Amino acid sequence: MNTEIDRKIAVIFVADVVGYSKHMEADENATIESYNDCEKILNKLLKKYKGSVFNTAGDSVLAEFPSAVNAVQCGVDFQSEIKKRNGSDNTDVKLEFRLGINMGDVVKKEDNLIGDGVNIAARLEALAQPNGISISKSVYDFVVPKTKMTFNDLGVQKVKQNEFHAFDILLDPSQKRTLKTKSNSMLPILGAVAAALVVIVGVFYFTVFQNNSNDLKPIASGDKPSILVMNFENLTKDEDNGFLGNGITTSIRSVLNSTESVKVPPSSTTNFIAKNKYENSQIHEKYGFDFILRGNVQGAGNKIRVSVEMTDLSKESILFSNIYDFDETKDIFDLQDEIALSILQATRITSKFARPELASNDPELYKMHIKAQSLFTKNTRVSNKEAENLWKKALEKEPQNYRFMNSLGWVHWQKIVLRISENAKEDIQIGLKLAKEVLSIRPTHAPALSLELSLELMMGNHNEACKKVEKIFQHSVTIFDTALGAAGAQNCGDLESAIANYEYVLNDAPHFSSWARNLYSYALVENGDFDKALKFFEAELQKEHAFGGFSQTMYLLSAYIYKKRGNEKKAKELFEIQKGVDGKGKSAKRIRGELSMLKNKGFIDELIDELSSLGLT
Repeated sequence: MNTEIDRKIAVIFVADVVGYSKHMEADENATIESYNDCEKILNKLLKKYKGSVFNTAGDSVLAEFPSAVNAVQCGVDFQSEIKKRNGSDNTDVKLEFRLGINMGDVVKKEDNLIGDGVNIAARLEALAQPNGISISKSVYDFVVPKTKMTFNDLGVQKVKQNEFHAFDILLDPSQKRTLKTKSNSMLPILGAVAAALVVIVGVFYFTVFQNNSNDLKPIASGDKPSILVMNFENLTKDEDNGFLGNGITTSIRSVLNSTESVKVPPSSTTNFIAKNKYENSQIHEKYGFDFILRGNVQGAGNKIRVSVEMTDLSKESILFSNIYDFDETKDIFDLQDEIALSILQATRITSKFARPELASNDPELYKMHIKAQSLFTKNTRVSNKEAENLWKKALEKEPQNYRFMNSLGWVHWQKIVLRISENAKEDIQIGLKLAKEVLSIRPTHAPALSLELSLELMMGNHNEACKKVEKIFQHSVTIFDTALGAAGAQNCGDLESAIANYEYVLNDAPHFSSWARNLYSYALVENGDFDKALKFFEAELQKEHAFGGFSQTMYLLSAYIYKKRGNEKKAKELFEIQKGVDGKGKSAKRIRGELSMLKNKGFIDELIDELSSLGLT
């Protein structure tokens, strides 16, 4: 018996929140409240332009319109209203939306609409930029003669199984972008290897990239251009893949860092820039970076999309923009190569470099490792425990994997630092054992040397610990290793070496974690470099990152310096300022805690004695 299929041509409108799960994780109640407000705005506009909702999926809304012009005008007005709302000081959670609009054949099934017409609208939404609207050519052809809007032709795009000609509605000139089209794509077909998105798994071999023209010069202003790799945004709603944005960012940084032809600022710098929401012009003006790479990861299960965009900051022009879709039939390993190669091509850099050694060649174990790393950086009791369990599980399958050993050792270190350890002595012993096992396999592994040094200092074994400092400096491969080496040198009494290496770190990464600037401040004062310290404090206190405990340290140490110089009035004034930072000020106990591993206990006692005369308790 044949059942008649109810088909029709319809205009489909799809709206979806950008980074909804991230907002929910940060503040669930405020996010829900904010979404409800946005939904009211949308419903009002739907009524105005005769649109009707036929389906919802969490933070997504699917609506049908009788007119393409009405649908587009509704989308434009909605994005405008959302922009106004986000600009208000009364808006706690500022939600952003992507919109996709298509006109095509759909099938009515009860109260729902299905079919390619709906699927393409959903693909257009995924293709759209945050705060943007992407439409199909069928919508474009109807709208162009009837509106004064500006459009950007994206060419023919293929997303998953759907192929369509797409356009952006340019609500703002900055939204103009270039996407590779299906017709001119020169991307290689990715091999069938991975069962899911597993960031850079496998033996990392990268061939020498040669430009077609031998006389091409780097676009960048210098011989060594800088590429700011921003953290890839996680848009995936699948908890199992929620960590992949961090993983893919780290991977691309590692690839680019492996060549001497480019400079990649550390994650501390990108985190600072992201936190302050600097525009491209500000980034170029303040820091002189040549290029910026942004991207996001979205999808669920084995269906993953990675979007990448690279901008020339000096010209405010997009060098390339591309979307990579893959599933279990495509290899993420090759994807990393592809993105890195695109960067070199876009910047006209000829370079020879090799893939860094990876934690494991086993895709599942590497996925476990990346997830554990993401959990570790959250710095909570729960995330620490979850990371510990994952690395223990990984070690069960690869008991000689020194990277898993080292990571697990740092978990035990973190327990002590976060004061969540149930048995500090035991955690130190376990951490030391793991560090020594790593060093028996890789004697020059800087992270393990740093771990051993830190734990030895926690035990008060300065003589043993201090033997590691020079070795760390010799074999450090990251800013973090160098900073830990500087802290080790400081705690061991080698202030000249500590200060020199802190200055190297802060010069190369001015927004490195505040703990390094905090310890550097103490090192300058302990070494008697009072003028340099005051100059450093003055400069730092004018910066956006001068907050909380770090600013208190600078005010306290400034007070100490002026007290030593006999300016009691100025010292008292500065001491009172630091109390006002949090309403109570630092205590002697807290200072001793910050300097607990310092070999020179005499400096700690003198510092506290002088500050006690100003009111330190």
